[in-house]
Amino acid sequence: MSSNPEHRPPQSESYSEAPYEPLVTESGWRIGGPDWRKPWPKGLMFLTWFGAGFSYHAPGTVGSLNAIPMAAGLAWLAGSRSLIIAAIIPFVLGMIFTAQHLRKEPQDTDPQWIVIDEVVGLWITLAVVPLNIIWYAIGFGLFRFFDIVKPWPVSWADRNVPGALGIMLDDVLAGLYSAGVLVGLQHLWATYF
Repeated sequence: MSSNPEHRPPQSESYSEAPYEPLVTESGWRIGGPDWRKPWPKGLMFLTWFGAGFSYHAPGTVGSLNAIPMAAGLAWLAGSRSLIIAAIIPFVLGMIFTAQHLRKEPQDTDPQWIVIDEVVGLWITLAVVPLNIIWYAIGFGLFRFFDIVKPWPVSWADRNVPGALGIMLDDVLAGLYSAGVLVGLQHLWATYF
């Protein structure tokens, strides 16, 4: 990045008031993520799912999209059901790294740049469908729908479960909703088509 001050992001009066400060590149692109003025949190690349959470617009959707290739690879190697077991690893690591970040930044209650929760939710969703581009597209759409609309108990978890567990749990529940709908759709497809 250039040392020219006109290319630097604007500085706020107090660092503690704004937990999120987008980075503005020399070409004017705004990049999301944690406050770039502070030291990076541990596990940053994992929490952002290898940079997907840096998307300034719709980081959750971008994170979900970036979770599909690895999900497809795991399903191809070990079967779709393996995604349930595979989701445990990012869930546990996501909890650990998110909790560490929240201890340092308690005002940053739901960082949008943390998208590892979307990865977990999407993998739960895709665990019930065969490795097929149509079923994956439907699963992606359902997961994003339930993650955005947040029907109960997704909304309850989002509002009432604090800390790292709350950040992770609402996406797990959205994934379970999506998986349930997908099971029903597959049953209808097999019965009537």
